[in-house]
Amino acid sequence: MSPAWSRIRPALIVAPLALASCAPPGDPFGGEPVHEPVLFAPGAISTPYEDERGITFTPDGRTAYFTRGGGGRGAPPQRIHVSRFDRGAWTEAEVAPFSEAGDEAPFVTPDGSQLLFSSRRAIRGWGPVRPNGNLWVVTRDGDGWSEPTPLRGEVNKPRVDEGRGAPQRSESGPVLLESGALLYWTDEDEEWGADLYVADSRDGMFVDARPLRINTSGSESHPALSPDGRYLFFQAFRELDAVGEQDLYVAERTWYGWGTPRPLPEPINSPENDGYPSFSPDGRHFLFASDRGPGGDWSIYYVEISALGL
Repeated sequence: MSPAWSRIRPALIVAPLALASCAPPGDPFGGEPVHEPVLFAPGAISTPYEDERGITFTPDGRTAYFTRGGGGRGAPPQRIHVSRFDRGAWTEAEVAPFSEAGDEAPFVTPDGSQLLFSSRRAIRGWGPVRPNGNLWVVTRDGDGWSEPTPLRGEVNKPRVDEGRGAPQRSESGPVLLESGALLYWTDEDEEWGADLYVADSRDGMFVDARPLRINTSGSESHPALSPDGRYLFFQAFRELDAVGEQDLYVAERTWYGWGTPRPLPEPINSPENDGYPSFSPDGRHFLFASDRGPGGDWSIYYVEISALGL
């Protein structure tokens, strides 16, 4: 992460409305405050006929990568798609050149040099194991990306079939932190649902992978960190009295780790499924996916940071 980004991001979180009022013409997120969730780039990115979720942006906010497809029987397989903000509008999304069927959960690092994602493609040297999600990375190479390679270290694990109910050991939702640590989620334990994990970076590998203390016997997945590093967001099935099915939660950083998570307020959480949190690069907007629309498919929504009630 560049020193310049580290200097400006706290101010961007503190004063999102001021930034919105002076947004330049052609702002990819619009120049008007968005106090309630609205569809992001309808027609180009959010569509009524396929599932879209898990969006991330290059540092200038003008190229978006997200997951599309995989919604159910007969639907196209999920792949990572890309759209660009050009001449005042988002272009119709197309499959990213490095993506293949089974890819999802892209994350562009704040300096734009790498894109992490989850994929079900085979990892060389594992032998004939059943496919499962693992974490991969592509590196910026001129105007494009390098060939995908699996992350090195202890985070990727092959699926082990040990009978009915055995975990798939799928890793997804990668987020690279400023410290170099990696946030992600996995269903490592057959007795529990998905959990959030963190792994340290050491000598080019991710090691000492361990679950976060905020996990429950429910299911926590798809973490996202606010640009100032103060808040951890994720989606979960964890409370019987939740607003909807899957809901969005936030935990604040304390001296002792992450505080007690609380659900985001309505109308960000809805009676339907809500998840896949992320942020615009400048910290003005919170983005998430929801299947609240009339067709019941996942689409991407966005709203001002001030609407989160933090």
